[in-house]
Amino acid sequence: MISTQKLMRYPLFSGLSHYMLKEISIISNEIEVEKGAWIFYEGDRANRLFIVTKGFISLTTQIFLNGRSRDIEAADPVGPGELLGWSALVEPQEYSSSGRAKVKSKLIEIDVEPFRELLMDNPELGFLFMNHVAEAIRTRLDNKNVQLLSLVLDSLDEDE
Repeated sequence: MISTQKLMRYPLFSGLSHYMLKEISIISNEIEVEKGAWIFYEGDRANRLFIVTKGFISLTTQIFLNGRSRDIEAADPVGPGELLGWSALVEPQEYSSSGRAKVKSKLIEIDVEPFRELLMDNPELGFLFMNHVAEAIRTRLDNKNVQLLSLVLDSLDEDE
C-alpha cells in the first residue's frame, strides 16, 4: 500500500477526493527496479499500471521492415510523474511495447483489475484518468510516428 500523500504529488491524481486517493492507495505499492531490468514485455497480458516516481523507463517496440525484425527504442524515455503501461486499461489488455529501466528506478504499481472497477464505479474519476491516458498515448504516438518515418526514410536510402 502507498500513502495518499505520495499519490497527491503526481498530476495524474490531482483533484481527486481523499476517498478516491485512499481507494487507489489500497491497490498500489511502490517498487524499485535495477538498471536494465525488464518491467514488462510487448504482447504480455497487461495487468499492472505504473507511474514513474524516480528514474527513466525506455520503451521498445518490435517492427518488421524490409522483411527484417527490429527492436526500436522510443526516443524519449518515460520519466518521473509519467504514466507507464496504459495498455492495461484498454482492450485487449496487452502491453504494446516492452519496458526496461534505463537507470535504477522507482515506480508506483497499481493492480489494474480493481483500478478498472474503481474507474467504472466512479465515472468522474474514470473520465479524468482516461483523459490523462489519452494524452500519454497521443504524445507517444506522435513521437513514434516521427521515429518510424525516419527509419523508413533511412531504409529507402539504403536500398538506393
